[in-house]
Amino acid sequence: MVEQAAEQVGTTTGMAPEAKAELDRQMAISLNQGALPAEPQPAAAAVPAATESGATVPPSDPFGLIKEKFGYESPEAAMQEIESLRAFRAAPPPAELKFENEQSKAIAEALQAGPEKFHEVHAILDKMIRIDQLTTGDLTPDTAANVIKLGMQLKYPDLKPEEINYKFNKTYGLPPKPGMLPAEDQEEFDERLRNWQAQVDDKQMELMIDAKLARPDLGAAKSKLVLPTIARQQDADYQQWQKTVTENDRLAAETTQAYKALTPKSLETKLNFKDEPNKIDFDFLYEPDPQSFQQTIEKVVDIDNFWNSFVNPDGTPNRQEFLETLHFGMNRKGILLSAMKQAMNATIKAFLPDNSNGGIVRELPQVPQGSELDSLMRASLKGYAGY
Repeated sequence: MVEQAAEQVGTTTGMAPEAKAELDRQMAISLNQGALPAEPQPAAAAVPAATESGATVPPSDPFGLIKEKFGYESPEAAMQEIESLRAFRAAPPPAELKFENEQSKAIAEALQAGPEKFHEVHAILDKMIRIDQLTTGDLTPDTAANVIKLGMQLKYPDLKPEEINYKFNKTYGLPPKPGMLPAEDQEEFDERLRNWQAQVDDKQMELMIDAKLARPDLGAAKSKLVLPTIARQQDADYQQWQKTVTENDRLAAETTQAYKALTPKSLETKLNFKDEPNKIDFDFLYEPDPQSFQQTIEKVVDIDNFWNSFVNPDGTPNRQEFLETLHFGMNRKGILLSAMKQAMNATIKAFLPDNSNGGIVRELPQVPQGSELDSLMRASLKGYAGY
């Protein structure tokens, strides 16, 4: 059948479209072993990605997926947390050490105090270890002697080791074992040896009793051993520094808010100028324009910006500029009054006759026509001849 279909294919040239389609269908059935092939499904219509004008249509709520998945309330909140996470990743805080108990923590902090404290830390730890060894386990004459000596060392820290040994031997020292004298017989020697042994037993008994009584005192002394506190002091200093930084930040925020609440009217300067001989009496009034006022606010709320105003291009401090700024700020009223007085004198001089060329010639004023100062000067000079 396949061969017949192939022969038919060779004769399809020039066939009508309907006949060719039917022939193709019969061939498909033959190739599919007599079953009709599955009808191809039409492709899903693509969602238009652009409007009729060609512009891409953005999603109606691009933040919705992020809000639903991560719980952010706003894009600003998401950006803030992302920036915080990036800053944390760039400079993670040091890992906090964990300790099994407070004693281990105290030892670690003491060692962090620096090499100059190592000897002190070692001495204290040595005493702690010796106390632990002498207050646990069975008590023997040897350990009893160490208990007494360590107790004396803790009770009297000013005593030197040789002084402690001297004091110990005076109290618990054993008499030397006697030897047989040439002039005594065996019975006399045995009697003297028994007396010596009685003294030794008495001293050892006293030593053991005193050592047992001293053991609780050693345990109490261990609790009073204090490691160097310099590390704890550093922690206290750091906490104080943090408190100071927080307080400074709070004050800086309050200062910024206070300055930004001001207006150019806050820097209004009003001065009364009076010159009785020339019949001048007026109020000088100055209020900064918004631009210069804003520049001043930006400097007072940012101390670095303020100090940069007094730095030369080469990075050296401009002390002259700083001195002039400070001097003017402290003496501005006197400077303004002096400026007004000099301006008035110059204006008056301009209206006086000039007789240098043998005639009466007046100098014309250089003050722009229509200015407030010109009006005041004109009013004050009406009495001069020729005006």
